[in-house]
Amino acid sequence: MKWRSGDITVYQQSKEFVDTVVIPLQPLSFGISMKTSAGMADYSLLIAEETERQLHGRLFLMPAFTYLKHDSEEALISRLLSWVKELKEEGFRHIFFLTSDAEWKKSEQKLGENLLWMPVIPMETMDPSYKEEIVKEQVKQLFQIILHKWQEC
Repeated sequence: MKWRSGDITVYQQSKEFVDTVVIPLQPLSFGISMKTSAGMADYSLLIAEETERQLHGRLFLMPAFTYLKHDSEEALISRLLSWVKELKEEGFRHIFFLTSDAEWKKSEQKLGENLLWMPVIPMETMDPSYKEEIVKEQVKQLFQIILHKWQEC
């Protein structure tokens, strides 16, 4: 399910079965790194949407947590932890952060949740069928991580 009115209605009716959230972490920067940050955002959103599509009914895809690359780590962690608090109060047991920004690896322990880091693969000039194949392969890897977390409970 996604953050849109139709899916919210379905979520509210079947809330007890939806215990997992994915939050894409998307950097925003300008100047020389603008294209890189846009590529990270594109790629992580493709992966997140395919994951949601395949796990529809069990997983909720939140809107992207967008941040400026020059924001302080402390401010970002604080904002994210407030999201986590709200989501846990709503009843979500599994919260995954999905990003292609390697800077988040430094903060993984502070988040106290599950960081899914996927190195960005430039796809802008890629053949659509090959692009789809790569995304599905990446999503298979995420499934393994998510399923493992579900089995731990």
